[in-house]
Amino acid sequence: GVSMGSVTWADVVVKLLNHDAHLPLQHHLGYVGERVKWFFIQQKEPILQFMKTLKGSPDEKLYSVLYTKHAQLIEDNPTIKKLVFETYDAVVERQLRHFLTLFKNTLQATFSNPWVFLRRTTAQLDVDISTQVELPSIDQTKERIPREIEMRSGNEKVVAKWLSEIPMEPHMILQAVEKVQVLVLRVYSHIRSQVCDQVELFCESFFKLPLLRRLEEDMSRIELSPVDIDGYKARRAKLEKEALANAHGLKEVRACLTILSNFQIKSMAERA
Repeated sequence: GVSMGSVTWADVVVKLLNHDAHLPLQHHLGYVGERVKWFFIQQKEPILQFMKTLKGSPDEKLYSVLYTKHAQLIEDNPTIKKLVFETYDAVVERQLRHFLTLFKNTLQATFSNPWVFLRRTTAQLDVDISTQVELPSIDQTKERIPREIEMRSGNEKVVAKWLSEIPMEPHMILQAVEKVQVLVLRVYSHIRSQVCDQVELFCESFFKLPLLRRLEEDMSRIELSPVDIDGYKARRAKLEKEALANAHGLKEVRACLTILSNFQIKSMAERA
């Protein structure tokens, strides 16, 4: 409930926005994050294929000669491929959580005090929501920038005007509720538009760039799992046993070869 004696309509709008408005926007941004994650997850095989086909291509000199060797090593060894792909997926998943956390904090800060956010933008609130949006030309953009800089306080005046038009009388509560709903929708639509305009910048700054910067560090810390270590130990013991047996066999073959060579030389000497 809201007490009309101590709480203004501006506080009512802030409470409504802060309580419910950011939840659907968080849901939509979560979908955006999952799509970006899916895009990066799908790049593993194409990048591996690119590294394999780099040798002999016109772009061969533009990249390290190790790309082809590493791609062949990953392709030939399933364990290495599994470890590299799992590490990459873990880094992408971690970056998704970081991205969603930053966006969640941004939305909570924005809706906890939307009036401050409105003062920082130059988009107009009193534009009809149903108006068809068209991209401005270069000349229109040049004319608009100085005008918007001068009108930075315009949104605050528009909001103050709308708040003053909300009736305070008890018998006009229905009209007041309707005007508050319209104001909440307009403010929410404005904030949503501004946030959506920044999604591409957020994806670039808080998803792609940190992913590329931290991926090498995580790849350098790859270690075999205990199961793989035990498997490789057993395989090494088996190979050492086979190598020892082969060495013993090779020694016997060489001894036989020496005996045959000596016999051949002796036979040739007797015939002569």
